[in-house]
Amino acid sequence: MTNLLTGGELRAREHHRIEDEARASGPVHPVTLPNGVRLQVVTVGLELTRRLLTDRRLSKDSDALQREMKRQLAALGSTQTEFAGLFGPSMLNSDNPKHARLRGLAAKAFTWPAVQRLAPRVEQVTAELVGALPVGEEVDVVAAVAVPVPLHIIGEVLGVPEGDRARVRTLIETMMSMEPEVSQPASDALGGYFHALLSGGGLDESSLFGALVAADDDGDRLTHDELMAMAFLLVVAGHETTAGLITNVIHDAVDHGLWERVAAEPELAPVLVEETLRQNSPVRSATHRITTEPVEIGGVVVPEGTLLLINLGAAGRCPVAHEDAARYRVDRAATGHASFGHGPHFCLGSGLARLETETVLRQLTARFPRARFAGDGPPAVTHNDIMVSVRELPVVFGGPHGTDTGPAEWSSATGSLS
Repeated sequence: MTNLLTGGELRAREHHRIEDEARASGPVHPVTLPNGVRLQVVTVGLELTRRLLTDRRLSKDSDALQREMKRQLAALGSTQTEFAGLFGPSMLNSDNPKHARLRGLAAKAFTWPAVQRLAPRVEQVTAELVGALPVGEEVDVVAAVAVPVPLHIIGEVLGVPEGDRARVRTLIETMMSMEPEVSQPASDALGGYFHALLSGGGLDESSLFGALVAADDDGDRLTHDELMAMAFLLVVAGHETTAGLITNVIHDAVDHGLWERVAAEPELAPVLVEETLRQNSPVRSATHRITTEPVEIGGVVVPEGTLLLINLGAAGRCPVAHEDAARYRVDRAATGHASFGHGPHFCLGSGLARLETETVLRQLTARFPRARFAGDGPPAVTHNDIMVSVRELPVVFGGPHGTDTGPAEWSSATGSLS
């Protein structure tokens, strides 16, 4: 049961049950990843989750994380010495003061004024994609909308040429799988692409990658390894997580009978986004941490040198923080969650992710005021230790003049997957 906290043969929203049962049974659970690395998954309430995400004893240092993983793998007789680029020395895998330095260099592209300047482009890209969708025909909204919107936007922000973005997406998707024999080669290929992009000399300095390559703060420049790690983080986090959020919001709006209501009340779009983040986040757990000394978590002492994942789904559905926490509701006075993290590592791109997701939901419901699921059953889901994503989500949209979408081919019995 515990290994299901980091993957396994799960469908639809079964991981909700796994995470909530784990939270109810105890705060810390041993898990073995497919490559043999052992870690502990923390499933606690929202308040303690937020405290742990700011606890300096839970280090994010890339060298310490990789050192412990290599130690465990060597003890198992493994010859693996390289890890996916996401474990590189980016701001995600660093502690202060290094973290503050790296984050400061990237932050300018994701300030609220900067995000607002992107809003017209987000509207335009979304309108082009939504405008091409048919009425009354089955559409995979993952491939048609959820993936291309953030891929276009983050590609433009960072400076990834348009002709390269489909290849980058494929490599990311493969790298994020749970199959080491394909994920590591994909990571290597993505690293090779970023190396060529960042060292080619042709980047526009108005793009974030161009600015990072040229950045010079009193002689302090990013090293090549830091640039590579930043590229991995910003492309993957800026695309994969947002695509998952867009998919989950579309799914939840249809699944919980709220599609027509959002079409009539577009101001509800941000509310649905927040409730989906709370109840059905695409980020299953905060990324890896390692204890620098013994840490007491919910009455359990976790030894020094322990690898940890802090589960965010269990925190979002915490019954102490939220009345009727397991249900999807849009009438909550407040929707608290930690799906974008908390404290120093709070997601830099949260504002852009919210903007893109709200824009997609608002435009889809305005053009297609009715929608139903298609297909033979609940959507297949890809799980790993960090992400949970719907691979395909077939939907049939109804037009603005009452075009009949026909009867639903399957239903999750609204709310039953909560």
